Amino acid sequence: MNLLSGREREVGIISIISIIVFSNGLLFYFQNSIEDDIKKSVFQQQKQLQVQSTKEIAQHVQSDISLVMSMLYGLANSGDVQQGKLGSDKTTKLIQETYDTYNLTIDRLFILDKNDIMVASVTRSAEFFLGQDFSFRNWVKETKNTLTPVFSGDFERAGIFRVFITYPVISRETGQYMGMIVTSIPTVPFFAHYGNVEKIETQFLVAYDTKGIMLANGASNTFVGKNFFGNYTQQFINHNQALNNLTRNMLAGNSGFAIYDYGRGERLTTSYPVVVNGKPQFFIQIVTPTSEIYSKIENVLSVQGVRMFTLFAAVSTIAIVVLVILLRKWNIILTKEVKRRTRELEESYDEMKNYLDKVLKEVKK
Repeated sequence: MNLLSGREREVGIISIISIIVFSNGLLFYFQNSIEDDIKKSVFQQQKQLQVQSTKEIAQHVQSDISLVMSMLYGLANSGDVQQGKLGSDKTTKLIQETYDTYNLTIDRLFILDKNDIMVASVTRSAEFFLGQDFSFRNWVKETKNTLTPVFSGDFERAGIFRVFITYPVISRETGQYMGMIVTSIPTVPFFAHYGNVEKIETQFLVAYDTKGIMLANGASNTFVGKNFFGNYTQQFINHNQALNNLTRNMLAGNSGFAIYDYGRGERLTTSYPVVVNGKPQFFIQIVTPTSEIYSKIENVLSVQGVRMFTLFAAVSTIAIVVLVILLRKWNIILTKEVKRRTRELEESYDEMKNYLDKVLKEVKK
């Protein structure tokens, strides 16, 4: 009976401890599982939203550039320009009025004659002047060779990177080349209208031309004008394969996304081409640190953690109370058993004493 009670106590204690350990382990498992599920769900939502947002930004850029192209087309086909009066007062007034309409996007608007000489100009600065020869510019040569609009980036004074957009003036009557309309867009201010191009710590925008030249980059302005696949950028991103593959695929005209870490924290990047006149001319990437994504659910995870801790404490408390009750009960049983055994020993002692007394009396006789 006593041995059985000991075994029961041992089994009971082990069972309660096992319940505490198992239940708490199960709670921690469920907590981690729930947190992982929440993070995955939020990340997937952010990815879908960012993919859609990148597409919409690219479409907005496309719309604004298309308006500029329509403006250049209108100037190239205006009456005085088609009559060869490229530098007339009337033409100069026309480009001034046009510039005033678009000056939030462009910072220069000028006309070159067939000999590549500037004959009319409107600009915010005095970097260019009438009579200046532009024949050495690559975008001038390409426009004359192809007789099509050309997009070309270049640094000017004060380290400002600009995209020059040209539109050839072709006589509708003779088909002869007469000159070109040229405008320029300072890229960093332009793309700043669509996203953060200054702070790497939060979601930022990166813009490219067709050659992989960065036109704006929220990671740092030092990247502007540099090729993404050049040494400077590749060293910065530690030649990250995932980002390189995404960018190659983007420059091929495809949208996409990638998750990577080149040593400055995990990031989600989505990309989309900007199509103008049926061809990709620019490319947009939106870069978001995943820590920024998960920070949105910190409060939710905190509340969930408090709930789990409360449940953990409740289970542990109940198990401890049960253990205390059982130990108390076993203690009472043990006390009764000790008293019973003591009483039996006392009775045995009395019986033995009486027996010895009888034996002594017999011996004395």
